[in-house]
Amino acid sequence: MARRKNLCPLNRAVALALAFVWLGLGVVGVVFGLVQGRLLIAILSSLAIWYAVLWFRVFARSRLLTWREIAAPWRVD
Repeated sequence: MARRKNLCPLNRAVALALAFVWLGLGVVGVVFGLVQGRLLIAILSSLAIWYAVLWFRVFARSRLLTWREIAAPWRVD
């Protein structure tokens, strides 16, 4: 498979900003869900934290992720 080109510094900064926004919203959602006794909100907010982790990986690798890397990151070289 062809290597993807690296992201420019501006795109990496946007990926980092998105990661922090999603992480913040996810943490707030989990705390809100647990305090209010709404388990579904807490579970759905954990998906926002997972999405933040994906954006942190985009920032760290300096390229967009493939579907294979998203679905099974341990199986990709």
